[in-house]
Amino acid sequence: MDKKIIFFDIDGTLADEYTFEIPASTILAMQQAQANGHLLFVNTGRGSCFVEESIRNLPLDGIIYGCGTEISYHHQTITFHQFSTDLRKRIIASSYKHHLENILEGNTAIYYPNKELIDPFVIHQRQHYIDQGFPVKTYHLNDDCMFQKMAAWYQDEEDIKAFMHEFQDELAFIDRHGFYEILPKAYNKATGIQELIDYLHIPLENTFAIGDSANDLTMLNYVHTSIAMGNSAKELFSVVDYVTTSLHDDGIYNALKHFHLI
Repeated sequence: MDKKIIFFDIDGTLADEYTFEIPASTILAMQQAQANGHLLFVNTGRGSCFVEESIRNLPLDGIIYGCGTEISYHHQTITFHQFSTDLRKRIIASSYKHHLENILEGNTAIYYPNKELIDPFVIHQRQHYIDQGFPVKTYHLNDDCMFQKMAAWYQDEEDIKAFMHEFQDELAFIDRHGFYEILPKAYNKATGIQELIDYLHIPLENTFAIGDSANDLTMLNYVHTSIAMGNSAKELFSVVDYVTTSLHDDGIYNALKHFHLI
């Protein structure tokens, strides 16, 4: 069987976004695909310090973290990119100025602002990360935190618009319908794939990707064969090659079976 390389998003694709559970059929499908000689990678927006052991224990050859800003292959980091010191400080100052709940995501810690959190999902997510033993920290106005990506929640749309205008030449913004994922303009999930397959000397025609949300669009548009979960955001359905069933309806297993990867 010709070796393929398959990229999986985490939240909403491999694992339930709220319960963080991974369907048994997903694990079985990945085991069979790897046994067939295919390479399996997670391609996530998360930083390397806050990925659950349940994900790391999957049959994987590596992980692309932070929307392409960090790549690990067989537990070795082969590339890492982060914001400059000046940009980090300006981002933090502007976050406070515009009353944003900016969650700063690094490879050693995930930082929450030193103020009362308002958004219920942010509160739930922070508690989950604490329960998992992840390095959750707090940042203040004048701190310099090491981070490569962030997520911004807002109460007033004018605040996020002002923040986006201020950094429009330096940052890329992914609208997640209620919050924004924000990263260096030069990086995304597609650039991570490109760096990795160049490193591994794998042709683009051997690439597959499976995702469910707007931050997966770059990788789905880049790979040779793109797959959307049945529970995906609507904007994915018109751009992918195939729509599988939902996460809880054996979506990963059915997708890999459909393309004869298992």
